[in-house]
Amino acid sequence: MNLPSFLQTLSLIVAAGALIFNALQVKQLKIQNTQSEKKARQRATIDLALHEKSDPTYLQCKAEFLKLRNNTSINITTYACDILKYPTENNIIFTYLDHYEFLATGISEGALDGDIYKKMRCSSVLRDWNAVQPYVYELRKQRNNNKIYCELEDLVKKWK
Repeated sequence: MNLPSFLQTLSLIVAAGALIFNALQVKQLKIQNTQSEKKARQRATIDLALHEKSDPTYLQCKAEFLKLRNNTSINITTYACDILKYPTENNIIFTYLDHYEFLATGISEGALDGDIYKKMRCSSVLRDWNAVQPYVYELRKQRNNNKIYCELEDLVKKWK
């Protein structure tokens, strides 16, 4: 083998080695990026859970919602049947459901970690949904809009 052929072969081997090295680096960066994204979703979910436990406005809304949910003297769907007659009750229910819809959207879009939130709050979410499902269906019927709180409903279906 003459020198030019040897150098050409050697340069091809070096180029192939560099290409393999670069491919491995790209693969490693993708793995690190995926891990970073997962940690960010987990952190955002934990931050949301901490916020739920410490935000006075949310805690007050939750307490008022639970009173409505647990009131056996009136069916919660009654409030949806006449929005104007029950503005305070509907505002509480809407605010609480909006929180869940935000959460469900965050989970479905991958901004929040659904597995972590499920471990922390699954039974509460399911219990609340079971209480308000007829309310939501009544709202949908009245407004002729099947998209009302659909992200929440989809999340509950996945978690059951």
